[in-house]
Amino acid sequence: MRCNYCGTRKATTPSPSGTGSSVEPGSYGSFFSAEASSGVWNATLADRFQTQSELTLGELVQQRPLVLSFYCPCWNAYAASHLSFLQALHQNIRGLGGDLLVLSNEPAPMLQQLADTKDLDFNLAYDRYNQIARSFGVYSDSHPLWERVSGISDDAYIPAVYVINRQRQIVFDFIDENLTNTCNSRALLTALYDNR
Repeated sequence: MRCNYCGTRKATTPSPSGTGSSVEPGSYGSFFSAEASSGVWNATLADRFQTQSELTLGELVQQRPLVLSFYCPCWNAYAASHLSFLQALHQNIRGLGGDLLVLSNEPAPMLQQLADTKDLDFNLAYDRYNQIARSFGVYSDSHPLWERVSGISDDAYIPAVYVINRQRQIVFDFIDENLTNTCNSRALLTALYDNR
């Protein structure tokens, strides 16, 4: 399938869970935009939102690679460990010249409260109607996570982390279909280092 925005080829291989279109290393990140009012912005992205009300994926990766993660508080204990993992990696991501953006199904005021409570210093944004998660293949109405994982009662994303280079290409992915694994931080940071 070709992207309507830039004409590049996108992966259309179904994911193992049948969530629809999935992205994988070598494919291009799905087009999306983030609105200034929809998130908690830190560091370089906060500066860019001073002059723009919206940034597309192409603009987000224009100056530096992006580590993109999905987060849902309804993952319970997994949610807390995932946030801790991201917070621990954030300084290394910044040190290697990348930005971290975590997308959530929580609106901006809840994300601000989360950032304040957990002392998070990375970018958080609301994925309204799960549109971005759906385009990355980590959310599906027809194959919800709660059907496969006990203890999940809400519509939830599949945990995922991607490294997207400055050409919008996925160079690393981690998808945890059953909330049982941890992302390989060394592989993530290596992919980021190789694509600075």
